[in-house]
Amino acid sequence: MKTGPKGKDVMKKAILALLLIFGLSATASANEQLISEGVVVQANGDRADFKRALMLASNMHEVLAKAKFEVVVYGANVKLLTAFSDEAPFIQKVLDEGIKVIACGRSLKSEHLDENDLAPGVTVVPNGAVHIVNRQKQGWQYIKE
Repeated sequence: MKTGPKGKDVMKKAILALLLIFGLSATASANEQLISEGVVVQANGDRADFKRALMLASNMHEVLAKAKFEVVVYGANVKLLTAFSDEAPFIQKVLDEGIKVIACGRSLKSEHLDENDLAPGVTVVPNGAVHIVNRQKQGWQYIKE
């Protein structure tokens, strides 16, 4: 099959365009992996907010597998972190993925709960909001759900 000078120019442009497209998509994929050391997700609204925060962290962890993830729960939602909560299986699933689930110690006191009431694997910090601020100062990304 013969191609004239115009055909060669069209072919060169098409190849250049394909290389450019594939190069940009590879760069975009690589950039998805380039984030800070971690992502901290706040969960302090209602039950739906709590579930969305866990789901968001889980979904993001699939894409950003090298990053650390924490879900910080404070306010009345700490009641959802108890060992007998309906949410315990979902919490365990997220913990099994390597995502830390953290309860605010002040909120536990406000809700008359003890650390021993929490589902296995849930950790406690003295103050959830202060923990989030400290993570931000350490360069972590912050998401409020």
